[in-house]
Amino acid sequence: MKVHDGLRRMGLAPTATQPASTKRFPDGAEFRLEIPSVEGPRVLAEVIAAAAEYGIVVNRVSQGSGGMLLTNAELRDMAGLAIDAGMEVALFVGPRAGFDTGAVSRAPGGAAHYAAIRGLRQLNYAVADVVRSAEAGIRSQFETFPLEAANDALAAIKADAVRGAAVLAIA
Repeated sequence: MKVHDGLRRMGLAPTATQPASTKRFPDGAEFRLEIPSVEGPRVLAEVIAAAAEYGIVVNRVSQGSGGMLLTNAELRDMAGLAIDAGMEVALFVGPRAGFDTGAVSRAPGGAAHYAAIRGLRQLNYAVADVVRSAEAGIRSQFETFPLEAANDALAAIKADAVRGAAVLAIA
């Protein structure tokens, strides 16, 4: 690979072989594989079939629209397929500013607001979206820490001792 001389002088040129990381997940695996934009049960079924065909372990799929755009039956189907395949389904929470009235999320410089939950009304809808998805069987892996244990949560993350996400509980 041709490397710019300035990068080489700064010690940023790639070496012939990179040292293998010694970091591992709790089950001993070196990495996790997530397939994004799995927007429904038919797509999830195709991901599962392709993973089986190629001998690939898919640990998690994510769906960026949230449960709000799926029917209860579709949520249940996704949950069942994922359980049978031993994978996690991560749904984004909706609705968010990009789905709401107003144009701030589409204005120049407004893209950062697209995924934000704005106001009490949207917060209520977002909580309802999470509850509805959970009632359909969607589960994410996380460990909860009380707010006063935030330093313990950071230490656990650093030590690779958290399976999934670390969540700080405020109340």
